[in-house]
Amino acid sequence: MGHQRIETTAFVDSGAAGNFIDQAYAAQMGIVIEALSQPLKVTAIDGRPLILSPITHRTQELTLIIDNHSETIQFYVTKIPSPAIILGHPWLVTHDPLISWMSRRIIHWGATCQELCLRARVGTCSGESGALDVDHEAIPVQYRDLVEVFSRRSAARLPPHRPYDLAIDLVPGAVPPRGHLYSLSAKEQLAMEEYVAEGLRAGTIRPSSSPAAAGFFFVKKKDGGLRPCVDYRGLNQITVKNRHPLPLTNTTLDALSGAHFFTKLDLRSAYNLVRIREGDEWKTAFITPTGHYETLVMPFGLCNSPAAFQHFINDVLWDMLGRWCYAYLDDILIYSKTLEEHTQHVRAVLQRLLAHQLYCKLEKCAFHQHSTTFLGFIISAQTR
Repeated sequence: MGHQRIETTAFVDSGAAGNFIDQAYAAQMGIVIEALSQPLKVTAIDGRPLILSPITHRTQELTLIIDNHSETIQFYVTKIPSPAIILGHPWLVTHDPLISWMSRRIIHWGATCQELCLRARVGTCSGESGALDVDHEAIPVQYRDLVEVFSRRSAARLPPHRPYDLAIDLVPGAVPPRGHLYSLSAKEQLAMEEYVAEGLRAGTIRPSSSPAAAGFFFVKKKDGGLRPCVDYRGLNQITVKNRHPLPLTNTTLDALSGAHFFTKLDLRSAYNLVRIREGDEWKTAFITPTGHYETLVMPFGLCNSPAAFQHFINDVLWDMLGRWCYAYLDDILIYSKTLEEHTQHVRAVLQRLLAHQLYCKLEKCAFHQHSTTFLGFIISAQTR
């Protein structure tokens, strides 16, 4: 269809005997169609007729892109209800996708699809890896089909509301105090403007008219950079505390006995992957010399952030924890006795993270190690 790009929603139907597009939608979008050599009767896979009138046209070849997956496809043209595109049983057989029904996303493509579609995409569309901002070569080959779990761009998106949103419940009668307005140096002023602009662009912060107003300042990082901070001490003093426990490290070390392979994952901007409970955003408001804003995602500095995130990651990985996986906030350790089972374990964790829209910082991950450091400990086959 030339260089025209259309974003739309497709319906996946295992009972459909082909791939279909609505006739009116195709005409509206200017999609070129061609006549079939003979009319086609449409049936379900069990033989039941689905459409009274036979199909007489199909689209010319189109490029279908789903996340980092690309293919050439044609659709039969007929009258169908919304959504206007149906991907049927033959498409499912070809690609054998693993679908997260909760997030309505495909988190893994089948082996045949990886061999044909994804390999062709790496060879012909190298710009996609740039779009995802991921170095494919740094990913072990066993997990390159899960490239999106390492995407900076995906991690920067505003996450959805979940049952694990951070609640900020105040003690009865308490009101968030107005904090100190910190003066900033010229360098800090520029960094603040960049921080605010990026947050507004990503949708993770928004302008506020809240009575709350915590102070905003910077601390220097070891590399000389500036780390933005919000002084939430006043808010924390009047917040009802969440006592969800953090894991005991010595319990984890005991579970590692007999393991010979270790993979360490570091979640990217982990706290920012959790939303503030709807209606509580005003309590997170902060002030800068040039504005008043509130955050929509969980920031560092709130007293209940660690407990809320630990609760979330525990539930995400609940059936893996203690068996071959350990999670301490945004640090995840995977341990196995053999390389074969370790590869399966790492893949299972990456798939689960992606299904829940959690992303890894590739540059801080270490794969298939015989020895690694984790939470300040040296982990190896000799760890007891």
